[in-house]
Amino acid sequence: MIPFLKQVANHIYSSHKTELSDITIIVPNRRSGVFFGAYLNECVESPTISPEIITINELVSSLSEVQVSDSLSQLFLLHKIYQQKTGLQETLDDFYFWGEILLNDFNDIDKYLLNADDLFTNISDLKEIDSHFDYLSESQKEAIQQFWGLDGSSVSSGNRDNFIKIWSKLADIYHTFKAKLTESGTAYTGMFYRQLVENWNESVEEKLKSKTYAFVGFNALNAAEDKLFNIFHKNGKGIFFWDYDNEFVNDADHEAGHFIRRNIIAYPTPKDFELVGGCNGEQKISIVSVTGQIAQTQVINHPRFSKNIENNMRFDDTAMILSDESLLVPTVSTAGAHCKNINITMGYPIDNTPVYSFINLLIDLQRNYREYNGKPAFYFKIVVSLLSHQLLASETNRKIVSEIYSQNKIYIPIEDFKSNDTLKLIFQKLDTWQEYTDYLLKVINSLAVLKSPNDDENEEAPALESEYLFQVYLGIQKIQDALSKHSDTEVSMAIFYRLLQQSLMRISIPFEGEPLSGLQVMGVLETRSLDFNRVFMFSVNEGRLPSSNTSHSFIPYNLRKAFSLPTYEEHDAMYAYYFYRMLNRAKELVLVYNASSDGMNTGEMSRYLYQLIYESNRNVEQIQLNFDFKSTEAKEISIPSAENHRDIMLERFNGEKRLSPSAINTYLECKLKFYFNYIANIREVEDLSEDVDNRLFGNLFHKASEIIYSAFGDKDITADMLDRASKDTKFIGEAIHKAFIDEYFKDKKLKSIELSGKNKLIAKNLHSYIRQMLINDKQFAPFNIVGLELRCETAFEVNANGKKQSINVGGIVDRVDKTPNGLRIIDYKTGRATVLEFKEIEEFYDREMDKRPKEIFQTLVYSEIYKRITGEVNIHPGIYKINEFFKEPFKPEVLFHGHELNYADLADEFNETFEDLLNEIFSDNNVFDQKQDDKCGFCPYVSICQRNIN
Repeated sequence: MIPFLKQVANHIYSSHKTELSDITIIVPNRRSGVFFGAYLNECVESPTISPEIITINELVSSLSEVQVSDSLSQLFLLHKIYQQKTGLQETLDDFYFWGEILLNDFNDIDKYLLNADDLFTNISDLKEIDSHFDYLSESQKEAIQQFWGLDGSSVSSGNRDNFIKIWSKLADIYHTFKAKLTESGTAYTGMFYRQLVENWNESVEEKLKSKTYAFVGFNALNAAEDKLFNIFHKNGKGIFFWDYDNEFVNDADHEAGHFIRRNIIAYPTPKDFELVGGCNGEQKISIVSVTGQIAQTQVINHPRFSKNIENNMRFDDTAMILSDESLLVPTVSTAGAHCKNINITMGYPIDNTPVYSFINLLIDLQRNYREYNGKPAFYFKIVVSLLSHQLLASETNRKIVSEIYSQNKIYIPIEDFKSNDTLKLIFQKLDTWQEYTDYLLKVINSLAVLKSPNDDENEEAPALESEYLFQVYLGIQKIQDALSKHSDTEVSMAIFYRLLQQSLMRISIPFEGEPLSGLQVMGVLETRSLDFNRVFMFSVNEGRLPSSNTSHSFIPYNLRKAFSLPTYEEHDAMYAYYFYRMLNRAKELVLVYNASSDGMNTGEMSRYLYQLIYESNRNVEQIQLNFDFKSTEAKEISIPSAENHRDIMLERFNGEKRLSPSAINTYLECKLKFYFNYIANIREVEDLSEDVDNRLFGNLFHKASEIIYSAFGDKDITADMLDRASKDTKFIGEAIHKAFIDEYFKDKKLKSIELSGKNKLIAKNLHSYIRQMLINDKQFAPFNIVGLELRCETAFEVNANGKKQSINVGGIVDRVDKTPNGLRIIDYKTGRATVLEFKEIEEFYDREMDKRPKEIFQTLVYSEIYKRITGEVNIHPGIYKINEFFKEPFKPEVLFHGHELNYADLADEFNETFEDLLNEIFSDNNVFDQKQDDKCGFCPYVSICQRNIN
């Protein structure tokens, strides 16, 4: 295989050996220039001055006296002119989207040297087409007619008239816009090219320092480039080298030869240059189907493809070509296992970096600013995301996040960050874009200092992270400079955010590396003029190759076609050329496509692959690879009780902590869940309740009830007292208010709060339930409160590690009161599945029972504990089901065989079974195994045991 650029280098060296410095080489991109220089260096036999190697944009810049203006300045100027010419006071926010489209269209108009007046003419009937556009072909005239919907007679409609009204102003806008740019000595790219070729004169000729200009490896030329080539061709200064394969050039229907067929005729190569194609041997082409986007890169690891990827490869040996730039990181990661010397030609988009996500969070921070309780504050989710972001994460910030969760702070006051300089800088309210650009520059500078090598916590700052920050800093400075030049333009924060995000998205991080060694990783456009022995190409899917991301245009398809502006056909032809030219000399091609249809991907291979299979004479092997990344089927987890397990429990439940009835219920539901929580000490992920869920609603009810009944003191509570309390709206409201402070905001320093949104509705519902509870309790009056949220615990003996051991069992009882019928132990329950009746004690321990009466079990455990503490046996367990408060009659009693339960009736039997259960928990022969049911999906440990996951 002789690479195209090597052939050109050989020819230029052999024909201009003594005058290389008098030649300038013009290439499509810098990468091809680097490769050309390497090939030329291999030809040189003795020291000589190298020819200048530049891109076509650099050539035009050297011959022009104007500068390309930045896109933001262009947009602002165009917006002003649009308002002046149309009389419409359209805001920049509304104009922004299609203003960018107009800029692209103006750029195309100049690149293709069109007469804007003709394009934007107000056409009303066919006669105008015939008279005004007599220079167009019949097919072009027909295309214009189709655009306007003309059939030979004047047709008018409201939509058409409105469109024509705006359309007729575009030519004037175009000319005024260009005039203003010319006055400032700036231009956009198309205007830049047009001015050069249309105003070519002797003074421009004098700037041509070289005798010969060699144009190497071009394909699709716009009209301005074509005219530039023609100027060099006619004045005898230009020579041209085209790369192509006769297979697609000689086939008039082959789209890959759409441009090159004309080019080789208009600008023929030197007569003594003979283009050599092919790979000098049998070509091996593999089309590989892989299910999954990222999984495509695993083809590199397959034994049949990975064997020749080595560190000492030549720069033109192997290339990884990405049709989808998002595969850059996984490709480099996978290839890095085989080759450490990797050169990345394509830049890495800034919007894939942590810095971009951090900037987006800063934008969201401002968007979610609130005045909360009269103080400036930010929404917790954005605050937590920022504090947890890798650019800001620290032990200090982790503590702040933990405090936010523990205190259930939905909105965090700005004053909370005043003690930390970095956080004080980040968490502030901004009102204008001027403030925001200064703010961003300061924040990025602060982060750069935090991540610097001198920082004690970060001795080796990642080079890439520093580069990300640096590139974003420069990008924001450019935005600031551009906006400052147009300070008279009103820029809202909404449009500024859009400008900021889109401007940053255009930034790519340049990778440093040795371009002339090792494995090459690049995008499709970077392959222009380059040849490799082995080519891996990924995402060769329809929609990716050719790319379906065509630019929006205000000029409809029919008019673009009529005026020879590029359409999707030219776009597809350009990519076809890249693809087939790349195939021409490679000895081995591995063409990989994603066969899964997920997201935007259809799972269909590119049309070019179908053409290879069915239309070409090449021998193509189709391979389907399946990479099964799924984990093995989850095995049952069974953990035999060990001495250290029992020691942990004995130590845990023999001090201040106690084995609670809810923990025992957890053991009965799933032993493994009990093990994770109480032995392995694996805690649930801390979360913040933004909305009041069932658990928090229950906590609010418990707290408000405690406050209500505490107000009665140790008096006997009569029906009259309850009746008055139920009607005292202020009394109940204040209790609920205090409950929110303690349970929702978890900040006892707060004196008052203002509930809003859903919380107002929750407070109203709480008021209804508490009022109804007071009404219901009149039937049990008079009664005396013995305890509210009463700590109730005592010692039990268990057999553990071969001897009797003491543990504490107990918890918090919601309410204990004394009625004329006896003592009541009350448990408040918000769940709808609560059971109030049982028939046998064995039901409490039946793990397979659908609705095990666990709530009753809990009240009986408290009854036993209370009996042991006080000696009281006349205990009536009761469960207040909140969802049944409005049922008549209200019946909170636990029923045993259909009758109200007095704990004395089964105290001995329950105590015996309960002690057996405690001994089982601490038994040497116990096994902590897992149980699977329909509740496993809601278990916090399901990701560990993998049960009931589809």
